[in-house]
Amino acid sequence: MKIGIDLDDVLADSLPHYLRAFNARFGFEIGLAEAAWRIADRFPQIPRQEADDFFSELIAAGFFSSRLLLPHAKEAVETLADAGHDLYIITGRTPRDEQITMDWLTRVDMRSRFAAVVHRTRDPVERHKADVASGLDLDLFIEDELPVALAVAETAVRVLLFDRPWNQGLLPDTVRRIGSWPEALTQIAVRNGHGEYR
Repeated sequence: MKIGIDLDDVLADSLPHYLRAFNARFGFEIGLAEAAWRIADRFPQIPRQEADDFFSELIAAGFFSSRLLLPHAKEAVETLADAGHDLYIITGRTPRDEQITMDWLTRVDMRSRFAAVVHRTRDPVERHKADVASGLDLDLFIEDELPVALAVAETAVRVLLFDRPWNQGLLPDTVRRIGSWPEALTQIAVRNGHGEYR
């Protein structure tokens, strides 16, 4: 199978930490159910330049470089790669973050497991990921953002959606919620016509 995998909050533990930093910087108490990467857009009282500066400062301080792997992510990627699946990271990160992404993948010893790492070159992120998923003719995409999952599903690519507080809502039959990487492996094994990956 050809499998696309999102990076932040699928492999790396990111958005909750971003939200915590955002709340601290701008004096909000936004909960995880309202979390989003472009959350500053919801607050017109935050000048765009100030929001951009905040994000740039986070990057410069090593925010993306210091992210921890989510539980079982590395083992799952290794299992899928060893089983012969072609794996692609398709991220909403921009090309300016490419070196940070590649260095992080090297640090967590997973860089060689992916056929390609595709960064976002256009907005919105859901359109970018749907176009890449369709262009690569993926069999499956693993994601955590609801709008992305729905956009990718519209291209006839099936989606496994990591169940998070920020992605609640109705799903089409082509999108299935999962709670963990072991559950993702089970779903992929079943879809691939095999028993459970062990």
